[in-house]
Amino acid sequence: MKPAYLDHIGIAVTPNSNLAKALAVLGLPIEGNESVDREGVDVEWIALPKESGHVELLHPQSPETTIGKFLAKSGRDGIHHLSFRVENILETSDRLQAAGFRLIYSMPKNGANDCLVNFLHPQTTGGVLLEITEKQSK
Repeated sequence: MKPAYLDHIGIAVTPNSNLAKALAVLGLPIEGNESVDREGVDVEWIALPKESGHVELLHPQSPETTIGKFLAKSGRDGIHHLSFRVENILETSDRLQAAGFRLIYSMPKNGANDCLVNFLHPQTTGGVLLEITEKQSK
C-alpha cells in the first residue's frame, strides 16, 4: 500500500483576512478558485511546491510552554501553525515586514530539524500562525 500524502489544509478565513497576502509574499499566490454551493463556501487554492514536507507532533514539555498553553486553551489536539521552508530567512523576513507583517522574533531562532525559524504574528495573518524555516547546513 502506498503511504498517504498531504492533499491540502483547509483554513476558514474572514472577509478581511491577510493570510492570502502573507502566502503571496512567500511566493505562494492564489492559483484558482471555485464555489462549492452544496457546502455554501467559496474556495481559493494555492499550490504548494513538490518538495516533500513532514508532520510535526508537538508534545509540550510542561503546561507553561507555548504548546502547553495552546492545548490548555483548546482542550484538544489541533493545528498550531503552518510552516513554509524558505531559501533565505533573513531576506524573507525583510519582505514580510515590508509587506506589513509582524514577526514574533526580531531575529530567527534555532528550531527543530537543524532549521532557523521565525513566526508571523497571527494578529497580522488573520489569526493563523505561520512559521518560516531555513535549513542549516551541518
